[in-house]
Amino acid sequence: MNDDAMFFSMRRRAYELAESGRYKHWAKIAAILRAEGFLGSLIARLERDGLAVMMITRCCEQARA
Repeated sequence: MNDDAMFFSMRRRAYELAESGRYKHWAKIAAILRAEGFLGSLIARLERDGLAVMMITRCCEQARA
């Protein structure tokens, strides 16, 4: 699998985790992604996307409401 495919797979997983309602913010989801074996460089790439981080955090908040 190439880097872009792995990145989009990881991003989908981040949203799945956010929508589960178990996490409060991006930092915890990033830690879970690392524990699941996603590459740090891909997590950092997603983290540099401020809009994506904001949306993931917002999903966390909505799922917990």
